[in-house]
Formats: sequence, C-alpha cells, structure tokens
Amino acid sequence: MSERPDRISAARDYVAKKPTDRFGLYALAMELRKLRSWEECFVTFGALLEHHPDYGAGWYHYAMAKKESGDRAGCVVALNKGLGACARSGDTKTRAELQGVLDELEMLDEE
Repeated sequence: MSERPDRISAARDYVAKKPTDRFGLYALAMELRKLRSWEECFVTFGALLEHHPDYGAGWYHYAMAKKESGDRAGCVVALNKGLGACARSGDTKTRAELQGVLDELEMLDEE
C-alpha cells in the first residue's frame, strides 16, 4: 500500500492548522505535484508564493510543475518571477538553477 495518501492527508492537516506556513505549503504542493494533481498543486504553490514571495525554491518547483503539466508559458513566467525573488533575497544558487532552466527552454526554441 502506498504512503502517498497518508502524506497528502498529513500535509493538508498541517496546512489547515498553519495556512501560511512555508514548510507545510511547500510539502503539500510537492506531494500534489508527484500525484500530478495539477489544479490543487498550482493553488497550493500560489498560496505558498503569495505568503513567501521571495522563496526561490518555491518558484523553481512551481515552474517545474508548470513545465511537467505542459504549461510552458506558465513555466517561463514562474522562472522569471523566481529570478526576481532570488535577486531580492540574494539566493544565488537557486537563481542559477532558474536561469539554467530558462536558458534550456530558450535553446529549444532556437532549434
């Protein structure tokens, strides 16, 4: 039997108790991403990034979820917002990762 439903339930319970908590929102969004429950995943990432707009890792994984769901335009928007967030927070590692994905997408466009 899979642990995934229990993890989703635990993450939802945690977010219900602490609706703006960065860890809880991130954990729930990532579990939903694994299940490809895109609508709820994007709503959860939206809440995470509304409350924690300078959280580079949140922007990165939100962009990857957009890419995985087939929303390339949404991915690019998230990558660019993430770059801004990382510039504000000084997170050079995540900024480089975001830029790398954006560069990769641009190279694919040129082919």
